[in-house]
Amino acid sequence: MSTTTKILVADDDQDMLDMLDSLLTKAGYTVIRAENGLEAVEKTRKELPALVMLDIHMPEMDGLKACKEIKSSQFTKSVPVIMLTIKGSMSQIQRAISYGAKTYLTKPASPEEILKVVKSILS
Repeated sequence: MSTTTKILVADDDQDMLDMLDSLLTKAGYTVIRAENGLEAVEKTRKELPALVMLDIHMPEMDGLKACKEIKSSQFTKSVPVIMLTIKGSMSQIQRAISYGAKTYLTKPASPEEILKVVKSILS
């Protein structure tokens, strides 16, 4: 697998961001970090990652709005999005899917589950 495969991870929880960064870096991906939805949208436009992982609950712009922005832009609409959620509210998940998210992971997900989902989307 190419070490240039970029994954953008957006989460306002520093521990979660560190865990995902470490896990994905060890798996051979290049990780781009964002701490809110606005930053995630800007970095997605700038970096054009192979995949975006968005926490639903973030400051400045939540993951749902960020997903909608990413999927409605001509330049980033083809970038797959995985939503991350703690509560797993079905209405929020359904809304994310309707905006174009590929799937979701409920936190805390096991490292094996995270990598399995990431690899299946990128393959």
